[in-house]
Amino acid sequence: MKACCFTGHRELPDAGTEAYSALIAALENAVADAIAEGCDRFITGGAKGFDLLAGEWILASKKVDPSLSLAVYVPHRGQERNFSPEDQKRYRALLDAADEVLILSESYYPGCMRVRNARMVEDAQYCIAYVRKKPSGSAQTMRMAEAKGRNVLRI
Repeated sequence: MKACCFTGHRELPDAGTEAYSALIAALENAVADAIAEGCDRFITGGAKGFDLLAGEWILASKKVDPSLSLAVYVPHRGQERNFSPEDQKRYRALLDAADEVLILSESYYPGCMRVRNARMVEDAQYCIAYVRKKPSGSAQTMRMAEAKGRNVLRI
């Protein structure tokens, strides 16, 4: 079993725009490439934005290929507290439908997101990265994956 983690920004292009359509197409292609390389376990951090989108994409893909699995690595219990009501609903649905939910800490502490990101990279052979800004947690996670010799598919 090979695993692929996701990292990406919380801010996404607006739905219905050309940029959003391009992101969806790139995500679809990257997931297909990871599957072709033998990945059947996908790991997301559950943050709003790209993490939720990627997790939902895997859940939809599981309807076509039930051999796929989704793990959500939650940095701390209550991560969704500051999400919008719509994103809180999406987050709860993602956790309910995931094959595995790993809660890494019972409460927030400085650095817990980085610990979550490092664990995802450690447990995966591939990383799909949606990175548009250099100083960001997503860029840091992508660099972590590259430093560990993971196959990084940048979209």
